[in-house]
Amino acid sequence: MESIATKMNAPSAARPANEGRGWIAHIVWVVPAVLVFAPTIRWLWQRWTISVWENIHGMFIPFIVAYLIAKELGKDRIEDAEQSPWGFLFLMVGLGLVVLDSAIRTQLLSAFGMLVCLPGLSLLLLGSRRTQALAFVWVLSFFMLPIPAAFIDWLNLLLRRVTAAGAEQLMPLFDVPVGRLNTTLVLPTGPFFITDACSGFSILYASFTLALILAYVHPSWPRRVITLVAVFPITMALNILRVAFLVVMVQHWGVGFMDTPMHPASGFVAGGAAIVLVAVLGGMKLWGRAA
Repeated sequence: MESIATKMNAPSAARPANEGRGWIAHIVWVVPAVLVFAPTIRWLWQRWTISVWENIHGMFIPFIVAYLIAKELGKDRIEDAEQSPWGFLFLMVGLGLVVLDSAIRTQLLSAFGMLVCLPGLSLLLLGSRRTQALAFVWVLSFFMLPIPAAFIDWLNLLLRRVTAAGAEQLMPLFDVPVGRLNTTLVLPTGPFFITDACSGFSILYASFTLALILAYVHPSWPRRVITLVAVFPITMALNILRVAFLVVMVQHWGVGFMDTPMHPASGFVAGGAAIVLVAVLGGMKLWGRAA
């Protein structure tokens, strides 16, 4: 009887020891990873919080990524992780970018490398099957990165032109005489310059990220397409209304109005309205189902 009891208790006694060794093994790579990427994470936080006109939505992406990972892993009850050695390839590329960035000091390249390492760790720890199931999550993680100005100069210029043309069409409704030179609105009180900060790109970036998440979780393909396609007209219409409001205020109160809290507040209102409209459009059946 003792031998049987001993055998029955052996696995349960060995399990804590194995789990303890597993946690120790994770700590061995987690601690160096935190130390290596700590400056990059700090830089990302600075970029997220530098201004509401920048990549402010990026600070929410890690939490959304963590939630989606937990949700996806909760569906997979198969214990076999099927670890893949291809994970080392992702790690080598990601860490290589970090090493390269230590020489050129862009920090953005290091952040990109950090995100490249994520699917590599997933392949090694979770296996190829789960990593493939989490493919959207790894793509979504890159939306926390700020986009270099050199890559979006053409887009900012296009958005500024669309905003200027739209605001010009609205001015007769407010009896404001206006002319337009490319992205500059010419008022009786002087020129009103539509800069990159007023192009609406930050609102577009945040709204598209939200639309992408909603399209991923929504079961209806038509709703997914509608949500993604609607992002551009929604954000541009709200940005045009915002600029039109600022132009009217400048015409009546002078250029000093741009230095008042109403200027950034108008951006908050436009951005918040865009997020709400995209959320309502992309989650109609989701909200009803949750209720």
